[in-house]
Order: sequence, then C-alpha cells, then structure tokens
Amino acid sequence: MKIFSIPSQGNKLRGFIMKPEGKGPYKTVIVSHGFGSNFMISYTYAKVFVKKGYCAFIYDFPGAGNGISSGDTTKMSVLTEKRDLINLLEYVRSQDYVDNDHIILAGCSQGGMVSALAAPEVEDKIERIMLYYPALCIPDDARRGVMITAHIDPDNIPEKYYAINVKLGRPYAEDAQSLDPWKEISQFSKPVWIIQGKEDRLVKIEYSRKAAECYPNATLTEIHGDHGFLLLGTRRSDKETRKYLDSLA
Repeated sequence: MKIFSIPSQGNKLRGFIMKPEGKGPYKTVIVSHGFGSNFMISYTYAKVFVKKGYCAFIYDFPGAGNGISSGDTTKMSVLTEKRDLINLLEYVRSQDYVDNDHIILAGCSQGGMVSALAAPEVEDKIERIMLYYPALCIPDDARRGVMITAHIDPDNIPEKYYAINVKLGRPYAEDAQSLDPWKEISQFSKPVWIIQGKEDRLVKIEYSRKAAECYPNATLTEIHGDHGFLLLGTRRSDKETRKYLDSLA
C-alpha cells in the first residue's frame, strides 16, 4: 500500500492506495468508512475489490476522530464528509493509473450514506455505487434526538456531545436534520447495489428496502448479518461482492 495525503476543507485527508497486479489503468473503487471508524474497516472490503483487479483508495474522513486525517470532530457531519469524498474523487481521477470510465463509490454505514449523498452530484464522474448497510437512518435519528449512544433534545441541540467515543458538535445533528435522504438519493440514475444484514439492529433493513425502491436502478441483497457484519455476515458479504463484481465483467 502507498500512503497519500490531500488538502480538503482546510484539513489533511490521508489514506492508502491499494493496487492490484498488472498494469493500469485500473478499474477503481473508493471505500468510505462508517461513524467512529477508520480505514482499517475499509481495508477489509477493499481487499475483495483488489483481488478482482480493482485499484482501491481507503482513507479516513477528516474529523472522524479515529484515524490519520486531521480535522475537528465537532465540525464534522455527513455534509462535510460528502464534500471530502467529492474532493477525494477529483484526486483519484487525476491519477494516470485510474480508469476514469470505471470508478465506483463504495461506503459502509455512515460512509454509505455519504456516498449516496455525493453520487448525484458526481454522477457523470462515476460508474455506480455500492452501499454496505448504509446508515440512511441518520436524518431520522437526528430528528428524534437519538444517534447511536447520543441522546439529545432535537429542538435544542447542545454545542458539544458524545456519540460512542466521538465528540460531536451542533453541525452533525443540524446537517442531518436538514436532509431528505430519499429525495437526495433518488436523483442518481446509475446502478446501485446495496447489501445489508437482516439482523442489523442499528440500521433497520427497512431503510435499505426503501432506498432500493427510491433508486431508478438498484439491487438489494439481503443476507444474514449484523451491523458491520462484525459477528455475522462477513464471508457472505465478501461472496456477494465477488458475485456482483463478476456480473460486471
């Protein structure tokens, strides 16, 4: 792996480039991690793509709180991460070993939500999106004031509060509350593949089912698995990813 670093919204966005065997230009995937996570989670998904001949970019969102990128966690939100992902996409497209006709945005949980939000804005620059248990529940969670371990008054958002071990600020909840994810994502007309575990307790499977209905061109794969496929679903997820990538050949 080769490390890279780019400026993004006044921060340093850092990550790693994973190249397959052979010469480029390569089909390419950008894998975005979820809330409270980092590139190590993305790495487990990226490995599957690399084995299938894709170049993979894994990275840490600035302000994520658990990674190698810089940034203030209290200023982070799904909208700041959306802009970071778009900035990263421009960097990826500038690399001569990247096949710009075959770029996939892939994302896990919050990274899936962010990829889904970014996709309509960059539709002419990507081939498709692949979403792993996308956290499309975030706007609803913010409106009811319960976001993972954070419990807040949704009408009186505190300046600072914690979710898991991440110190958040008003922008996280405010930006989430402002979103209508179904309206946002339905504008993307290219292929979408969604995979989620039916035993997911953090993001209900109904969110992915609704997303599959909202998209003009979507496939939903439901498997037995928890959120993140931490205890159940990893092998099946890898198998279904390989199967989907094979269908694109």
